[in-house]
Amino acid sequence: MGVYQELPPQEYLVYVQDSIVDMIDVRTQAEYNKSHIHGARNVNFLAGHFKKEMKTLDLDRSQTILIYCETQHRSLFVAKKLHLMGFQTIIDLDKGMMHWRKLGFPVDTLFKAL
Repeated sequence: MGVYQELPPQEYLVYVQDSIVDMIDVRTQAEYNKSHIHGARNVNFLAGHFKKEMKTLDLDRSQTILIYCETQHRSLFVAKKLHLMGFQTIIDLDKGMMHWRKLGFPVDTLFKAL
């Protein structure tokens, strides 16, 4: 039986700062480009090949994995899918990136401001 936790940004940040933990941003590429948490890999849940992409990452399923989306709706589905794929400990960002940004937590971007 796996472990699923929803953590508020303050507690999630502790895991983000642990360079050993894998983190997956399940939003679209456009959302990821606009802003994402440093160190996150983008695997678009809506693209239809999520499971295949996750397998190519060859992640250790016994290790903790962090996930997030924009508002925590997609990530709930992803958590279930990851559990079925054998991931043991899944930590989801409570209220998603929207809340993370609202509280002023750091983000990376692939676009430069004009």
